[in-house]
Amino acid sequence: MSGRSELFEKLEEFISKYYKNLLLKGVIYFFSLFLAFFILFSVGEHFGQFNTTVRTILFWAFSVFNVFVFWKWVATPLIGLYRIGQSLNYIEAAKIIGEHFSSVEDKLVNLLQLQELSEVDNSLIEASVQQKINQLKPIPFTKAIDLRANKVYLKYAIAPVAILIVLFLSGNKKMVLESSSRIISYNTEYLPLAPFDFIIDNSSLQVIKGDDFQLYMHYEGSEIPKTSQIMLDGNVFDMKKEAKGGFSYLFKNPQNTTDFRFSSNGFSSPSKTLTVVPRPFVVRFTTELVFPKYINKKNETLGNTGNLTIPEGTKVKWLFYTENSEEVYVQFEESKTCERTSENTFSFQKRFTENKSYSLFTKNDFIKGDSIAYQIAVISDEYPSISVETTLDSITKMQHFFDGIVQDDYGIQKLTFNYQIIEGDSSNWKQEDIPVNPSNSEERFFVNYNFSDLGLDYGQGISYYFEVWDNDGINGSKSTKSTVATFQAASIKELEQQTDSKNNQLKDDINESKKLAEKIQKELEELQKQLLKNKELSWEDKQKTKALLEKQDELKNKIDKIQKQQKKNSLQEKEYKSPKDELLKKQEEIQRLFESLMDEEMENMMEELKDMMEDIKKEDLQKALEEMQKSDEDIEKELDRTLELFKQMEVEQKLEKNIDALKELSEKQKELSDKKDDKDALKQEQEKIQKEFEDIQKDLEKAKEMNEKLEYKQEIPNTKSAEEEIKNDMQKSVEQLEKNIKKQASKSQKSAAQKMEEMSQSLQSAMQSAQLEQVAEDMQTLRQILENLIVLSVDQEDILKTIPQININSPLYLDYLQLQKKLQADAQIIEDSLFALSKRQPQIESIVNKEINTIELSTEKALEEMAERRSAKASERQQFAMTSANNLALILSETLKQMQKEMANMESKPSSKMCNKPNSSGGEGMKEMKQMQKQVKEQMKQMLQSKDGKNGKTNKGLAKLAAQQEMIRNRMSELRDELGNDKNGKNNLDQLIKQMEENEVDIINDNITLESVKRQETIMSRLLEAEKAERERDEEETRESTEWMNNLSKRLVNPFEEYQKEKEKQQELLRTIPPSFTPFYKQKVKDYFNESGQ
Repeated sequence: MSGRSELFEKLEEFISKYYKNLLLKGVIYFFSLFLAFFILFSVGEHFGQFNTTVRTILFWAFSVFNVFVFWKWVATPLIGLYRIGQSLNYIEAAKIIGEHFSSVEDKLVNLLQLQELSEVDNSLIEASVQQKINQLKPIPFTKAIDLRANKVYLKYAIAPVAILIVLFLSGNKKMVLESSSRIISYNTEYLPLAPFDFIIDNSSLQVIKGDDFQLYMHYEGSEIPKTSQIMLDGNVFDMKKEAKGGFSYLFKNPQNTTDFRFSSNGFSSPSKTLTVVPRPFVVRFTTELVFPKYINKKNETLGNTGNLTIPEGTKVKWLFYTENSEEVYVQFEESKTCERTSENTFSFQKRFTENKSYSLFTKNDFIKGDSIAYQIAVISDEYPSISVETTLDSITKMQHFFDGIVQDDYGIQKLTFNYQIIEGDSSNWKQEDIPVNPSNSEERFFVNYNFSDLGLDYGQGISYYFEVWDNDGINGSKSTKSTVATFQAASIKELEQQTDSKNNQLKDDINESKKLAEKIQKELEELQKQLLKNKELSWEDKQKTKALLEKQDELKNKIDKIQKQQKKNSLQEKEYKSPKDELLKKQEEIQRLFESLMDEEMENMMEELKDMMEDIKKEDLQKALEEMQKSDEDIEKELDRTLELFKQMEVEQKLEKNIDALKELSEKQKELSDKKDDKDALKQEQEKIQKEFEDIQKDLEKAKEMNEKLEYKQEIPNTKSAEEEIKNDMQKSVEQLEKNIKKQASKSQKSAAQKMEEMSQSLQSAMQSAQLEQVAEDMQTLRQILENLIVLSVDQEDILKTIPQININSPLYLDYLQLQKKLQADAQIIEDSLFALSKRQPQIESIVNKEINTIELSTEKALEEMAERRSAKASERQQFAMTSANNLALILSETLKQMQKEMANMESKPSSKMCNKPNSSGGEGMKEMKQMQKQVKEQMKQMLQSKDGKNGKTNKGLAKLAAQQEMIRNRMSELRDELGNDKNGKNNLDQLIKQMEENEVDIINDNITLESVKRQETIMSRLLEAEKAERERDEEETRESTEWMNNLSKRLVNPFEEYQKEKEKQQELLRTIPPSFTPFYKQKVKDYFNESGQ
């Protein structure tokens, strides 16, 4: 194996010498060619004076050629020598060696091939290889290459070197050196030397891109040319001759750096360069507005907007996109350098709280760019604004409604209501928060405050205002206040005066409505009479009907106004008054009466009549007018009744108010009597109490005056002497305090307090006593009306059953006709009695008066139908009357039960258990009957004087007068029953009752004579005697009166049950029938009751 290694080493030595030989030959070639071409190009440039283009070609041709030669003859052998990349292998080397040594030939190649085969385990091949190695071992392979053979190539280098030596020795080295230098600086112009110089007058050959540039030059030298040209981009332009001998040329809008030269007389200047420098500028910019958080506004980004209007506290971020700029400046009072974020972008930011102006400019390595000025207007955070409108509740003046708007440029933080009670201390302000939405810049609010809930009392004042805060996050929250307003609450006294004024107006309105209702009724009667005369319905009749409907609308509107005003007055009154349960109940009942003045049925009837007016028939119109008249009569009565009850309630309210005021003042007087202050303070307080008592006196006097105007007066005790005693005690205390006699003054004050308390109790007792008496009296009256109503129903039923069986031409028919006339008069009496009762008792429903009106109207129409011998229609009307009577009896029976319960409740209260008569059977009741009897007497006198025949109005007046006389007689009968075993008293009353019955007969039969009037005089005298006797009896029999009160509810039973169970009650009921009944009709009624009792 050592032989093989030696063989390979010899081959490696051969390959190295092979590449060294090539390298030596290549160096000689490269050197020879380099010098040859160098001399050739340099001599050519020397004689050719080539321009830059040719010189550029020569330079790059020389360079490329020499690089190629170097690579081919020098670099390639070096690569082979160092075995870089692909080089000569052993087989190729063996072939070269075989060609050189004849003894070797193909032996070395074969040996190498066998060597490759010997790698397989074959001993024969291995032996053959070893044999050949031994044969070639003595042959020196390296001798195949002779380095000295390269001397022959030196001849190629001798000629170039010789030429250079000649040129250098002959002094023409410039021919080579300068020429080669010009070739190397191929882009440099080399011109021939002229007899003059080209002088540029401009201080700088630099211009901003796009700006025009004026070039100035002149000549200096021995020969001055008269013209001058400039050469630009291969073109020649004449220059403009200036006045001073120079020349100029204008470069218009240069965009790029430009080379130029001057030429004149065949000579050219060296190349000059006009350098175009870039202008630094802002291509575009964005402005980001970062608003303060508290304004709840999204950030904005604007493009190319330098002038800004921004909220206070806004941070402005600029981002500038530039070209040819190295620096960007924003100048306020001083310049601020923008931060460079990339090659062509710069940023800057600043927060603004006031107006600013600023300039923007750019800069690069050459110049500073133009500046641009902008303005920044800062909008300050404004103060919030508030506007409030106040509305007072139409009923509760203490209730205030506020409708307001608060505004701010960015948002509301807080809204408050601030107030203080005006009590001398103006700093004691309180605050109520009002919820608002902070995100809203404008918000409307609705709030209401009852100033009484805030601590305001009647007679006090309150100051208030609203205050709103904004959400200024820069300067801190700012506030704005509304105008400070003041409200002065009316005092109790002022409120009472207002209530009195409104009540007076309400009463005036009711009176006006009554007058209008009366006028409508009168016109209705006239129209009905006119319709009876006319056969057909005329145009004038329709117009009159339309006019009546318009007046009816007016009446409706007036009543609506009354209802609304009364409800409003009642609500306002309840704001500062707290009436007792009994009075409160009465107020509610009166309120209900007001609300039921105009029923829906009446309104519907009016609407139907309006719709039917064009095509209505005479009969339909008559029927409608009849219904309207009936409704108007009901309305008139209800107005009259409601007005009277309202007046009664006013009196009761005033009495109750003064009773409470006396109690409170008595307590104040007691407290003052125990005080130990100095005399001046005590005197001042005493005078104040004295003034309050005088106000009570005036108010009490006013209540008495109002009572005198009532149709049914209340019994108010005379308190003049008590008032004088109280005033005297108060005056004494004042005088004693002036003399500093405090002990005596205290006694006088206590005496006054005691007497005020007694006066209060006296008024309270009288008021409660009157209420009990009124209820008891009205219950008895109602019971009597019920009994009469039952008789009326029975009589009407008898006529209803009998009439169809009687021939209309029979004399008996006339008797029943007379009986029907009697029933009509009875119905009128019941109607008047019930109406009089309803004016004292608000518990009686409005429908009661409507039902009794229906009875009266039905009996009247039944009488008319019977007179015309229309029995069927008469029966229909009689049925209506009987049905209404039965309905009314049920309603009144229920009312009586309610009154019994009310009486029991009043008796159960400790304050009501007093020794008073339950009705007017005592001296005071007798006094009232005396007054009523006096009115009857006066009316009888007037009728006697003005008697001129019968008409509808006279019959109605007689019926009303008979009802009044009957009511007096009935009450006299009640008094008689209360006398017990007093036979003398009973006999006197029996004579009175008999005389009253005789007068009733005269009134019903329209037979009022002088004897009737004289009989009334006798009745009046006997009433005076009875009044005196009853007053004395009242004082002696207090205990018996109490027992009567306790047993009253047991004695007042349902009249229907009493009628069905007790025959004696039936006969008593018959006695109440007016004395004008004939024995025949009295017997018929008795038979009816006998049949019902079985």
